[in-house]
Amino acid sequence: MNKEFFEQFKKLCDIVKRNIEKCPWVKSITLNTMIKEASSEIKEIEEALLKNDLDNLEEEIGDLIYDAFLILKIAERDYKISSQKTIQRVVSKISNRKPWLFWDKEISRDEAAKIWIERKKQEKKLGENFD
Repeated sequence: MNKEFFEQFKKLCDIVKRNIEKCPWVKSITLNTMIKEASSEIKEIEEALLKNDLDNLEEEIGDLIYDAFLILKIAERDYKISSQKTIQRVVSKISNRKPWLFWDKEISRDEAAKIWIERKKQEKKLGENFD
């Protein structure tokens, strides 16, 4: 990922923030509404894949990313969850379950699955709540 990617990512975050603050429709919608919206986007991604329509696929994935961030901000607004904590949790979860991402060697798909399953079991035993 390059500098341009991160600049666009920051712009997307700003747009989502402004949308939460300024858009009358977004001010009135619920998390359940957004979940339905995201489900619709997933179906549109599937349709684009089935048609091998890569331009539309790119657009629909973008819509889903936008919806995911909007869901996060609406949950923060309505349920007082922390966006920062949410991001920290997913970083911790993936880092813990996929330690090979930080290794200097490659592993097989079977090894990756085995490590993922074992790490998830360990989390459950320790009461870590990543799911």
